[in-house]
Amino acid sequence: MFTTDVNFLAVLVAGVAYFMIGGLWYSVLFGKVWLAAIGKTEEEVRNEGGAPVAYVVSFIGSLISAYFLAVFMSGTTLQAGLGMGFFVWMGFVVTTNAPPYFYENRNKKLYLIYGAYTLVSFLVMGTILALWQ
Repeated sequence: MFTTDVNFLAVLVAGVAYFMIGGLWYSVLFGKVWLAAIGKTEEEVRNEGGAPVAYVVSFIGSLISAYFLAVFMSGTTLQAGLGMGFFVWMGFVVTTNAPPYFYENRNKKLYLIYGAYTLVSFLVMGTILALWQ
């Protein structure tokens, strides 16, 4: 059920957290593995020129995800936030992202990198949104 009872500051913080986790995930934490999985070097990615648009699209997507997670939230405990983050990830992210990887025989390491990133991000966003009503 949609509600207008959403803490928009918490949504902003959760969205920024999602975006920042992505920055760490694809650079410091798993940057080399990710680059190998997409078959590119850091220089190639840097020279493609699409980064500014990709950052804007990623940030807007992070805010939208945080907002809808806040709308779905039904509890204000750490357990509720973690649970909702996990169930939204499992129910929507895993189920919609998996088929193309198998139909198109894409790199499964890449799927694991993306999947783990969204899991961690949704758990963090769920926690922020649950504890900051």
